Amino acid sequence: MEIVIDSPHVSRNEIRYRLHFPRTLRKYFLKDTSYVQYDSSLDIGNVDSSILAIPMASVVAPIAWAVGAEVRLDKLDETYLQSLDRIKELYRHIYPRLSYSGDIRAEKTVTNKFGGERTGVLFSGGVDSSASYLRHKDKKPDLIPICGVLDLPHFEEEFWSRVWADISSLANRDGIGAFQVKTDILRNINHELLTNEFKYSWYGVSSGLFLLGMVPPVTAVRGIKTVVVAASYTEDYEKNTGAHPSIDTNIAWADVNVLHDGYALSRQQKINYLCRRENIRYLSNLRVCWDSARKINCGNCEKCLRTITNLLLEGIDPNSCNFDIDAGTFPRLKDCFIKGRMKLTASQMFMWIDIKKNIPEQIDIDIYGSREFLTWLRSFDLSQYRTNRLRYFIWTARRLYSNKRIKPVAIRRKIKCYWYITLARLKLL
Repeated sequence: MEIVIDSPHVSRNEIRYRLHFPRTLRKYFLKDTSYVQYDSSLDIGNVDSSILAIPMASVVAPIAWAVGAEVRLDKLDETYLQSLDRIKELYRHIYPRLSYSGDIRAEKTVTNKFGGERTGVLFSGGVDSSASYLRHKDKKPDLIPICGVLDLPHFEEEFWSRVWADISSLANRDGIGAFQVKTDILRNINHELLTNEFKYSWYGVSSGLFLLGMVPPVTAVRGIKTVVVAASYTEDYEKNTGAHPSIDTNIAWADVNVLHDGYALSRQQKINYLCRRENIRYLSNLRVCWDSARKINCGNCEKCLRTITNLLLEGIDPNSCNFDIDAGTFPRLKDCFIKGRMKLTASQMFMWIDIKKNIPEQIDIDIYGSREFLTWLRSFDLSQYRTNRLRYFIWTARRLYSNKRIKPVAIRRKIKCYWYITLARLKLL
């Protein structure tokens, strides 16, 4: 089996890609064409095609490793190709059920050097990336937000414009650059089927390669030498994951290196860092929500509720941090735990356990009834938590409707994904 990536087609600040693959692999690709659009201030027309090929190669590579397909393309940066070989070997230990019989082959490899000294930070406006930005603020880093991740689909243009306005405002205030990247590549992959077939969360498998794979053209134009990507976990998190420093720090291209930042800090410790006097003003534009296309933070999803609890432990009113909570918030959260409305992944459970560890014996602060909730949570046995599937479905459906996440384009994509899953289960593919 072979996947062919055509030479990228460039029009000033946009790259378009086309894939060719056999019918047996069609189920993994919802479209055979994709794009990456870079900030209007970036002219990527003079960037070598060996660099411009990286965004698509970064997404196709783990699929090829999974199914045992060869990937062929005209040109690729030599350093990046070597880094993919290293990542492949690391993945063998993290994701042993994948095939790994395929390779990435370029007709020509190119040695690129940008010669820059700048720093860039992958920036979403969340807890992790905000902490990483502030830890490197003295270097005046460029902020690189990506529209096209799971929580920010490329078609949510109105919502993205609000997110981008906040990031631009921060950049202007601090006198630094911010350069947006917008792509449909991620949503053109059938993550649902890949997750179903290989029994790994495919976003977890591919997210590090995908996110870092989007930025090489930015680094070429801006002369960035170091790309900072914020850690999601600490060494205490024992589950295998692609979001690990051993993965990120082995990704490289041209003369650019990647720094996996904040691995020694738990999420609560990062919140504590953001709550310092010199940093607290940055919390006013905090964006952590994965569910909302209406508000910046919906305040009702698991991630919002978890971050609200993080902030309360530091004595900070979440309403000063882009949330809108009231006296009903904590009874609702308690009810979610008692009735099993939330589906907690291993990583989410890890973070709630960390929250419990940080609840003091004497709770002095009481914000909208938070003292009663934290007292209850301290004695709640999280190891006994079980999700009630029906209640979770109803809770999720209501939340997505309220947050305006149910869009025709998203529904059509889901139908196509599950159509392929059904055909695969019936062995008709």
